[in-house]
Amino acid sequence: MTRYMTAGAAALATSLSLATASMAETTPDLRGAWTGTYTKVSPSRVTTGDAPRFHQGEWVLDIQQQQDNLFWGPSMWRPDAGTDWRVFDATGTISLDGSGTIGIVESSADPQVGVNALVDARYQDGKIYADFRSLRRGTTYSVVLERQVN
Repeated sequence: MTRYMTAGAAALATSLSLATASMAETTPDLRGAWTGTYTKVSPSRVTTGDAPRFHQGEWVLDIQQQQDNLFWGPSMWRPDAGTDWRVFDATGTISLDGSGTIGIVESSADPQVGVNALVDARYQDGKIYADFRSLRRGTTYSVVLERQVN
C-alpha cells in the first residue's frame, strides 16, 4: 500500500511541476507601467442635454505585483495633462489557457464607491488591448496600452 501511495505522490508532484512550468511559459510578465490614450463616451446628463458626451483621456495601469497569473496595481486616469489623476486599485487575472485573455476589476478603497469598472482585455504582440466599462457612470472606451520603458 505504501508503494502505491509513494507512486501516487510522485505522480501528483510531477503533474504539479509540469502545470507550473506550463503556466510560466504561457503567462506573460505584465509588471510595469502601461499607458494609452482613448476617446470615451458617457451617457447624457441633465446639465449636458440629450446627446452623449465624447471626451479624450489618458489611462495608466501600473502593475506593481504579479504572482503567476494574478496581478495588482494602481489604475490612474485623467481627461487631460492639466488634470489631476484619479486613482483606483486594479486587480486582474490572466487566463490560464494561453490565449492572453485578461480580466481586470477597478475598485476604490472608499466603500461608497466600491467597484468602479470592469475591463476585458487581451495581451497580444507586447500590448494590452482593453475594453473599459464603468459600472458607476456608464462610461465606455477601448484603448491600446503600451508598456513604458524607463
